[in-house]
This record gives sequence, structure tokens and C-alpha cells, in this order.
Amino acid sequence: MPTQQPVRSSRAHRWAYACGMSVKRGYRRLKTFESRVVERAETAGVPGGKFLVRGSFLTAKLALVGWLLFIGFWLVASVVVLIAVIALLPFKAVIDTDLLEEDDPGPDYLGANSYLCNYDDNGHYIGHFKSSDDVR
Repeated sequence: MPTQQPVRSSRAHRWAYACGMSVKRGYRRLKTFESRVVERAETAGVPGGKFLVRGSFLTAKLALVGWLLFIGFWLVASVVVLIAVIALLPFKAVIDTDLLEEDDPGPDYLGANSYLCNYDDNGHYIGHFKSSDDVR
């Protein structure tokens, strides 16, 4: 029969075990505290003390779990929205560069062809100085 090799535990496994044991210890302390409060309620003669204390602790636990789920949902939703925005940025860049229009719009986009003179492709006036007393 072959001998078994010892299981190698990584640092991540040790951290996971330590975190799990910490949660387990915390839950046991909470249950112990709950039992003490139940005993005190029964000793004090509170009618329905056991159910009242256990119900309030259960409500608190469910509220905590619900709050954690709510926070987790919004964290996941915000990450998804962030990834979607980052993914859509290249499409916005394509739209902003006007690649969908024709290659050479000419002087038209500055309104230069509405005048009866010579204009270059950028819409700038070519020729003599234009003034009011020019009679050409």
C-alpha cells in the first residue's frame, strides 16, 4: 500500500482557514451571549422571554445578512456599469472623430461657400484684403 503524501497548504489556504475559524468563533460567542440573555429573561420572569429574545436575535441576523446582500448587489452592479462604460468609450471616440461623415467636407462646414470669393479648404479667405472701401 503506497504511503500518502502530506497535503501542502498554501498561504491562501491558511488564510481561508483562519478566516473561517474566526467566523466560527464569533458565531459561537454570539450564540453563547444569546443563551445568557435568554436565561436572564427567563429568570426575570418575562412572559415569552425565550421566544422574544430568540426572535429579536434572529431578526438582527436576518437584517445583517440582508444588508450584506444589498451592499454586495450594489458593488457588483457598479462594477458591471463601470466595465460597460469602459467598453463603450471606443465607440464614443469613433463617433467624436466624425468618421461617419465624408472624408473632405470642404469649406462648407464653416459656411465659407456662402460668400462670392475664393476660400481655401479650411474656409479661410484667399485673396486681397477685404474692406468696405474696396471697389474691385
